[in-house]
Amino acid sequence: MKTTRLLLLLSLLFFSFGKAQLSAFINGKEVKSGATISKNDLATLQVSFKKPKNVTVYSGFTNLYVEFSDNTKTYITHWGLQKDGYTAMEDFLKNTPATKKFSVFEGNEFYTKGNTLQWILDGANGVEKQKSIRIEIGFWVREETGYKEYGQKVQLLEPIYFNVPIWEAKNLYLPYLDATIDKTNIKENIRTTQTGSTNDSRTEVGYQMNLNQVTYVVYAFEKSAHPGLTVDEVAKDFIHKAAYDSNDDKVKKIHEYDFRKYELPWYDICDFFRDEHIQNVDYYTNKSVKSVDLMSLYQKAEFGKMKGYSFESGLYNMGRQDGKLHKDVGQFKIYILNHPTNPDLILMMCNELGRNTSTAQDIDNYMQTFLKSIKQ
Repeated sequence: MKTTRLLLLLSLLFFSFGKAQLSAFINGKEVKSGATISKNDLATLQVSFKKPKNVTVYSGFTNLYVEFSDNTKTYITHWGLQKDGYTAMEDFLKNTPATKKFSVFEGNEFYTKGNTLQWILDGANGVEKQKSIRIEIGFWVREETGYKEYGQKVQLLEPIYFNVPIWEAKNLYLPYLDATIDKTNIKENIRTTQTGSTNDSRTEVGYQMNLNQVTYVVYAFEKSAHPGLTVDEVAKDFIHKAAYDSNDDKVKKIHEYDFRKYELPWYDICDFFRDEHIQNVDYYTNKSVKSVDLMSLYQKAEFGKMKGYSFESGLYNMGRQDGKLHKDVGQFKIYILNHPTNPDLILMMCNELGRNTSTAQDIDNYMQTFLKSIKQ
């Protein structure tokens, strides 16, 4: 009799605990832990919970969270629904119906650190460890132990997990270029980069790769955002900015230029704030440039439907200790091309200014590998 009663109690406890759970829904339908979710459906994610652990915390907060990590389980970002203080926690834990579904990315129920879901997904494109993203959904509480001091997290329900495939090497879409590439021959991470605050309308967003102490950047300029912009105009804008930078803003009359015309952020794109400068447009290291049309320094470039210009040069700097001019402390290259499929865009790829030991051929080979990977 006692044994039977004990088994009954254990089964009731197991039944009660077994019913305690977190649930996730995509497009209104429940998905089980361990499932694979399409990134195209992720925006519809909803979560619900029932029968969390019965804990008494008089001061602290609960957090119903959705956490993103890469395929090595390294944290990326999270969204959370937080309740602070005894009354709010007690009400949330005991009075939230099991049928209540909280929308994670739509509406204002979950907070985030400012990054939208689309920004996170777009930023994952090209990052090797984010070919797939791991999503953890959990619910925990932390007790306040002192002024702004908290104890360890106590999970109120067993977390659930999902896998979201993000990109494939053969067909990697880069939204800020509006281009699809074959990344097979590009082993480095392709990360998003930007020239300023996302709240600034002048900010350009592009991509960045790093290899052998050289930082490569790729941007797509919108003609519609800069009336009158063409491949020729971008080339003219850049080469004059380079001349101004290399000559301390003191240029010959034939090289004077109004940069207010387009306000392209070359200083941030090329990192003109560095000590290194482009020597082929510097009057001291290349005296013949004083009297030439700067556009004559370009070479024609063509990659299938992408046509435009290229320019390359060594870099120089002034030694801070000896005050002497040092030539060829690095190499620089830029390509300016029309977009193969979007007539509103102009592609630009260059490397940031800075000391490097890569040869001009090394840098050009890498850029050509990327440009030839763009599908046309």
